[in-house]
Amino acid sequence: MRNNRIETVPMRAAFMLLAVSAFALSACAVEPDEDAESISAPVAAGQPLRMEQQHGPIPGTAYRLAYRSTDAHTPHQLTAVSAQVLIPRGKPPAGGWPVLAWAHGTSGIGLTCAPSIMGIGGSQAAFYAGWMRRGFAVVATDYPGLGEPGAPLYLNARSGGMAVLDAVRAARRRFPSLSGDVVLEGHDQGAQAVIAAASMASAYTPNLRVHGTIALGAPYFTGDGGHIMAHRHGENRFAPGVVYGLLLGASLGQADPSFNANEAFTSRAMPLYHKARDLCRGDFFAAVEHAGLTPANAFRPDAAQALAPALDWARYPSLSLPQPLMLGIATGDTQIAPALQESLMRNACAAGTRVNVRHYHVEHSPLLNAAQSDSFAFARQVLENAPIHSDCSP
Repeated sequence: MRNNRIETVPMRAAFMLLAVSAFALSACAVEPDEDAESISAPVAAGQPLRMEQQHGPIPGTAYRLAYRSTDAHTPHQLTAVSAQVLIPRGKPPAGGWPVLAWAHGTSGIGLTCAPSIMGIGGSQAAFYAGWMRRGFAVVATDYPGLGEPGAPLYLNARSGGMAVLDAVRAARRRFPSLSGDVVLEGHDQGAQAVIAAASMASAYTPNLRVHGTIALGAPYFTGDGGHIMAHRHGENRFAPGVVYGLLLGASLGQADPSFNANEAFTSRAMPLYHKARDLCRGDFFAAVEHAGLTPANAFRPDAAQALAPALDWARYPSLSLPQPLMLGIATGDTQIAPALQESLMRNACAAGTRVNVRHYHVEHSPLLNAAQSDSFAFARQVLENAPIHSDCSP
């Protein structure tokens, strides 16, 4: 599970610095726009900065695209974000290629933890190829702080949602063959990002036609967020929530210098708090487990209160979506409790969203593959404006 680059280590519902020259444009790259490195320039979010071609076993061409997005922590500023853009072979249909806007799961909060830097291979390539063979272009964003310099806002719903939408806007500016017809899909952290994107799209990116959203293994933050620090199998056993609590804390520490990590984490956990900024998902997960950290010995009693700003930014802007939502739930999920995901479904229904729920008898990470055929069918249905069954009670 931890070595699969597309099935990234999920959250419980809860460094090498990269030289700028590493992203220097190749001879075939698109020239950056004027003042491309000054992201405080008065330009709109969704503007492309620079682009270079990538290679991988996919049925088409791939590019790494840097673009501008709104800084969720400081909304009057812009931040640079990166993405991958994958274009199918052949002639686009009338109106252009429909777009699958993909949001990945947790990969870490370090600059080099971005999937666009890791390249295209293995299960990631197979996932992209499945959509491309069905006539979709794929725009797969990283998140702010991954791939481009900036403070990572881990699990910030608005930040992730705006990045998903701005990546599509930037890609369409570089590739006129992409249409404005968009389906959103995400797994784990990415499921949070696409639900947030769906709720903001009509106001934030009115020129995009978001037809539907596929959210697999979606986190749901309720109450004081204390469930992040808990584990249903016991406080004295290793739990993924320790990993995600440390990532949230390390992200909050970079975004807010006034955050005192010692109020959230014990002295035993503090060395791992500092490592969270340097290690990507697999290595950090292993380091936390190797250190013997558990909810009982990693978190201080008032950890939820100390982490409150990050737990607050993890909440969805709204659960009232104007488009259908396919919610995929793994019944064997030990990372994000199925009961929390069922609660998300009920509250989305109560907010007026048409929710189509699919249950799969798998664990959290295999959910992406298990739901793939249903995801393809759902995407085609919403693009064709076909009726979508709602599992919301009358």
